[in-house]
Amino acid sequence: MTLENIILEAKKGKRNAQNAVIELLWNKVYNYVYGKIRNEEEAEDVAIETFTKVFTKLKLYNEDFDFTTWVISIAHNTMIDHIRKSPKLNISLDDENNLLEILEDQPSPEEYLILKQDNDKLNKAIAKLKDPYQKIIELRYIEDKTYKEIVEELNLTLPNVKVRLLRAKQLLIEIMQNNI
Repeated sequence: MTLENIILEAKKGKRNAQNAVIELLWNKVYNYVYGKIRNEEEAEDVAIETFTKVFTKLKLYNEDFDFTTWVISIAHNTMIDHIRKSPKLNISLDDENNLLEILEDQPSPEEYLILKQDNDKLNKAIAKLKDPYQKIIELRYIEDKTYKEIVEELNLTLPNVKVRLLRAKQLLIEIMQNNI
């Protein structure tokens, strides 16, 4: 099956095709992000978030452009957003000799209230997930467990944890979009 066929099937929401996209591009995305931030767990988080965005925006992909380049650009933007939002990261990214300082931003009182409302919506959406997806979201994002700890606790393989986490995030997006 060619990459073009895989992309067409992934656009239709076929899980096998989405898994194939992840398998084909995981290392490129992960290595790109890891090369910038030098933190394995953060790079894995960004890679998973990248593929969530890729599948959400896949219908917008223009076949005139290289798919891998498109995915890496999503990874780059996702990484920048992730670094800005992560209080434990204070990273300077050297992007083509332009030093970009990314500092921790404290939310304004208005932003804090919006974030609190969003967290309430998110918690309600998480509660609507089926148990395996709910559990993996809670372990990773609420209990802040590493992938290795999740693998051990759930007795799954690392690729299975990554795919399950990706699917859980996709389902959360769907739930939250349907509740808007």
